[in-house]
Amino acid sequence: MNTLSVCIISKNEEKNLIKCLESIKDIADEIILVDTGSKDNTIPIAEKYNAKIVKFPWQNNFSSARNKSLEMASKDWILYIDSDECLDNSQIYEIKKSLSSLDFIGIKLKLINVINNKPYVAKSTLRIIKNNCNFYFSGNINEKLLNSKYKNYENRIKTTNYIIYNYGFDYTNKTLTERCNRNLDIYFSFSDKDKDYLYYYNVGNEYYLLKKYNLAATNYLKALNLNNNTLINSYLTLLIVKSYYYQKKYTKAILIGENFSIKYNLTREIYFLLSQCYRKLDEFNLSKEYFKTYLSYPSNEYSYYFTLINDKENNLIPEFFGFSILSLK
Repeated sequence: MNTLSVCIISKNEEKNLIKCLESIKDIADEIILVDTGSKDNTIPIAEKYNAKIVKFPWQNNFSSARNKSLEMASKDWILYIDSDECLDNSQIYEIKKSLSSLDFIGIKLKLINVINNKPYVAKSTLRIIKNNCNFYFSGNINEKLLNSKYKNYENRIKTTNYIIYNYGFDYTNKTLTERCNRNLDIYFSFSDKDKDYLYYYNVGNEYYLLKKYNLAATNYLKALNLNNNTLINSYLTLLIVKSYYYQKKYTKAILIGENFSIKYNLTREIYFLLSQCYRKLDEFNLSKEYFKTYLSYPSNEYSYYFTLINDKENNLIPEFFGFSILSLK
């Protein structure tokens, strides 16, 4: 009972698809490609690998496309993978072999994001699931894998060191502007009742990636005002200050950072940013004091992500490395 369906959703992915298909061709017993309107050579490429092509009109909803791919899968197990991802070829036989002896309903793989040819290890991600086991995707964007039978299924999932590489955040290969504008189109289709703090946080991230920092700060502030979790709001305060810092509005960044951090002070990185702002204003004594405060705060499990995003040149957000704001609850 170790046959495997590989499910992919795609649109205009001719530049990425071959690498993906080459990585899974020897492990897949069937390949399901749900295409949402490609106008390039995506479909002809997939047909060369004997993929079953399902043409599915784009509905501004990633979950509907993913669920269609799950519906079409006929094998014992399902691997879902994006066109700009690939498996580690050296491990595919071990993965296939492990499926026949599993008492679990899913397998987590180690996600490695490749950005500017540099690998960044992210959190493990559930990518292989048992077919006909009540899994489904939910959410128009940033979709979540849920299970209608098991509300909490983590203890039924096996975590492994099998690797999946994601090239989707390497914007030398994929246009950042197109990605962000596509995502914003989806968010703008949300009804008012669905616009919670997560909505404004995610919209803020898209504007941040587009370097529209004023719009990013505006949406992060809306998210903060709709939320009452101190740790989440501490992180949102960090993002607001950072957005003003990158606009070179150092005085405003300081004003917000100093006022908000009285209550929302659970991320040490806020003090690093305040130190940087004062340094830009040639207020070196205050800069040193805030830097000392930054150093005095202990790091936590999220510091890894927050340190990585200090690299403005790459315009990174922690989600690129497996972070989720929901983990701060």
